[in-house]
Amino acid sequence: MSTYAASAKQYAERVVSHEILTCEWVQKACKRQLDDLIRFKRKSSLYQFNPELLDRYGRSYRPADNLCAFIERLPHVKGPLASKMIVLEPWQVFILSTVFGWVKSDGKRRFRRSYIEVPRGNAKSTLSSAVGLYMLAADREGGAEVYSLATTRDQARIVFGDAQTMARLSPGFRNRFAVNVGAHNMHVLQTGSKFEALSAEGSTLDGLNIHFGCIDELHAHKTRTVYDVVETGTGKRDNSLLWVITTAGSNRSGICYEVRSFVTKLLNRVFEDDSQFGIIYGLDEGDDWTAKDSLIKANPNWGISVREEILVPLQAKAMQLPSAVNNFKTKHLNEWVSADTAWMDMRSWDASA
Repeated sequence: MSTYAASAKQYAERVVSHEILTCEWVQKACKRQLDDLIRFKRKSSLYQFNPELLDRYGRSYRPADNLCAFIERLPHVKGPLASKMIVLEPWQVFILSTVFGWVKSDGKRRFRRSYIEVPRGNAKSTLSSAVGLYMLAADREGGAEVYSLATTRDQARIVFGDAQTMARLSPGFRNRFAVNVGAHNMHVLQTGSKFEALSAEGSTLDGLNIHFGCIDELHAHKTRTVYDVVETGTGKRDNSLLWVITTAGSNRSGICYEVRSFVTKLLNRVFEDDSQFGIIYGLDEGDDWTAKDSLIKANPNWGISVREEILVPLQAKAMQLPSAVNNFKTKHLNEWVSADTAWMDMRSWDASA
């Protein structure tokens, strides 16, 4: 087993054995992967995990390893790590290896939709930008159409903008894959592939032939328009991927909570869908959100991009100001709430009954 695949499996085993503190949805996502490794271990199985494949030139590669190695050759573009090479954490390797490592007998990906819910600050935009560059240039897809999509232009440009900066800081990447970086798009002339930011705000989204559609912060979408367009647009290709990465929100009747509910039922084994990947980082029912352990449990990048000296004071502030509680819970603990702000501390109200 390769280094990346072994790291992913070890992470899953440590989560399932409760060696790593996580919520039930992460445990169930890891258990699903470990079960699948047993379920599909034969060479005649419906799916193979990270097998050796051949590209059009007869060169061998393993899909999960290829992606992880590619990303670790790209730089961070923001914060104290800016310009330093990305080093994937075990939880990130687990997600990337699982989504990209499973393939069918024809070499096409098993997972066509991915839902990743994680609190703010856990480098989700960085991860999505790097995956977008891989899908543009290194996924062996002719005429790949890669899009960062959102309801507003500014939101759509976050993932695209980070990817753009990564590409500009990586002459080796640009030269190796002949990528041209423009002000509003990136493209590869030899394959006719492109990477753009699109929004429902002033853009025509119908008719897209999407290879990779990244929807950042799905919880902020007031309608299902963008999600439905991407889901339909990816259906025109046989190796496409719909990539959703978001924090929690407050709109339980929106498209994000609908997809989340689908994923939780999938992880609960209510039904099977071999084309959907899902993982949700957060707290379990009954956890004390005011405890430090809750911060560690909900944030997989704790101590790396999520720092104790930043989050603990915000937690203390929320404990004193009822109006700050819901924002803290959604952004930093990934907890779905009934409203964006609260005017009363309901725990104190209940205690005074």
